[in-house]
Amino acid sequence: MAFQPLIIENIGMKNKKTLSLFLFIILLTTKVKMVVAQDYIYTKDNEVYSVKITHFNPTNIEYILDNSTSKTTRALSEIALVINDRGYIILPEELESENREIFINEYQNIKRISEKYDIILYKQPLESVRCNISYESNEIVNFKTIKSGDSQTENKKDLLFILYTNGKHSFFASPTSISLSTLKKKLLEKADISTATTHTTTTQIIKLSNAEMESYSKKAELKVDGFSSFLNLIANKELSSEEKDKVIEQATKLFTPGATIQVSFRKPDGTVSVATRKIEEYLKKLKLSKFSSVKIEWSDIQYIGDLKQEADGNYYGTITGEQRFSGYNKNGKISYSDIVKKDVKVMITTYNKTIDAVEKRQWEVFLGNIGIVENK
Repeated sequence: MAFQPLIIENIGMKNKKTLSLFLFIILLTTKVKMVVAQDYIYTKDNEVYSVKITHFNPTNIEYILDNSTSKTTRALSEIALVINDRGYIILPEELESENREIFINEYQNIKRISEKYDIILYKQPLESVRCNISYESNEIVNFKTIKSGDSQTENKKDLLFILYTNGKHSFFASPTSISLSTLKKKLLEKADISTATTHTTTTQIIKLSNAEMESYSKKAELKVDGFSSFLNLIANKELSSEEKDKVIEQATKLFTPGATIQVSFRKPDGTVSVATRKIEEYLKKLKLSKFSSVKIEWSDIQYIGDLKQEADGNYYGTITGEQRFSGYNKNGKISYSDIVKKDVKVMITTYNKTIDAVEKRQWEVFLGNIGIVENK
């Protein structure tokens, strides 16, 4: 089926203590939402959806369709690209990369790609041109190039894409028919220098005040303590499998995507075995613990040095603490225990949130990799 030219502006898609503790921890893990004025999701099946994206997850995107109030998700494996009403494109492979937070930050915060001129991309060869469009019909587009000032008329069948100065865009061929990374590169090459950036640069860096630093530092410590509480809930034999799954889902939201944790086990001969696992994998294994009951406590939680702001604008730091693990048999006696000193990486990053119809920059704390420092 031939891919029809799409003018985006015309889209119209489609035990009380435990409970109290659980509710408190959920407050700590309330999902950070990114509210963008308008987003467009292009699928690998050549479908396009006009949506409002609410969250980028490691494996999918959550969004609300136009004229709907219900959230839905779509797997990254089904998506070709996402573009917002400022002309910025984000690709599934970028959301799966080590730099995903940088790409997401750019997608949220970048200004309009081109406010001074329109950008046209040709099919063959895949080249772009800066111009001012003077006339456009269903078949042709007339424009004056910025470089030479010459007037030109092109048939739309020879074009791939147009980004207009108002942020709207049009595809004249299937996005899956070309290299999308090249498309993005060519687009950014012609973008307004004053308003565009790529993943090699950063958006304007905003600093936290001393009072804010103290507040978010404390919140990070609370999240480490909250993670400990989650562990005990997951290992609690009185909770159903479904309840534990919900706790696991909440616990993973404390962490940056792809975060890992080192775990150790002292063998009968006294040697210690150490393994590194993804956070979710570790939590699922804990859910199936062979012990009749488990008690996990964290103590002496404190920072190693101060939080420092890096070139990407985020703040990074390390929290250290001691984890005491005790596994009990059916008679209530300890069958295994250890004390391990661990370091927890911390990241404080920004996101956009709409409050009273005004988009404001907010900060949020995430935990990162947890490593073993010492087995005691």
